[in-house]
Amino acid sequence: MNAPLPTALVSMAADEIPADLLPMLEERIKPIWSPDGVISNPDESNDVELLITANATIDADYLSRLPALRAVITTGTAYDYVDLAYCRDHGVKVHNTPGYTGSSVAEHAFALLLTAVRHVVTYDAAARRDEPGEEPIAFELAGRTAGIIGLGDVGGRIARFAQAFDMRVVFTNRSAKHFEGAEQVDLHSLLERSDAVFLTVPLTPETDGLIGAEELAVMKPSAFLVNVSSDELVDVPALRKALNAGLLGGAAFDVIGDTSPYRDLARTVLTPVKAWYTTETVRRRAATWIETVRDVAAGGDRNRVG
Repeated sequence: MNAPLPTALVSMAADEIPADLLPMLEERIKPIWSPDGVISNPDESNDVELLITANATIDADYLSRLPALRAVITTGTAYDYVDLAYCRDHGVKVHNTPGYTGSSVAEHAFALLLTAVRHVVTYDAAARRDEPGEEPIAFELAGRTAGIIGLGDVGGRIARFAQAFDMRVVFTNRSAKHFEGAEQVDLHSLLERSDAVFLTVPLTPETDGLIGAEELAVMKPSAFLVNVSSDELVDVPALRKALNAGLLGGAAFDVIGDTSPYRDLARTVLTPVKAWYTTETVRRRAATWIETVRDVAAGGDRNRVG
């Protein structure tokens, strides 16, 4: 006799999953579909063994309502919103979904830079007005320096894009790394030399607040800061002061959380956590986490992070 399928609380609607991938998921779990992650029936809460979730606060109070839980699977790369200490203390394994973005985030990062440096938003508004005003002047990327903080998959792709634009590339990385045509330097040197600084590192205790007043003061007053990683990497009040004082050319962020702290910043371009959002990535992401769920349901440890 086959063992019963594990019950899984899935914090999304079934129609968010590509139709041809849905049967692969449902043949390995008994899903409870709940886009807001809430179960109204307490009896169902007692049966949940797997939690499949996106960017939402998964704290000890939430987790304690799922007494049978044995694994959390996040449908994105990030998992810092899950209470890892609670999971460790209660034997709950945590798995994430890595490596699905392909070139999407790197392409978006470079699109943000081009939009900011070439003043696309400002020029677009001017073109739509009856009387265009005095507009800022752009500069070419060719011959400039791109500084990439974190040369993982995304950072490496950005480096290749920068080289294709005839930019020099410098980078920092946690460990020594070789990248053809690029130079590994320390953070101070990167900030001092770069015309465009890209943040492509995960959020850790070491990177929280990585770019603050001291770091911004080192950057060229004409430089642009591009962040496609966690919001917490940048001290927003310090960024505001630097922009208002003319100490920075501009900034472009794919904001993961609340966009309100950024909305009135001068010379900025914002997108609402859309760097990953392409047809190709949506499918790769679903295929990746579904395969992880299938493995975990069978007792495996695929993509375990905690």
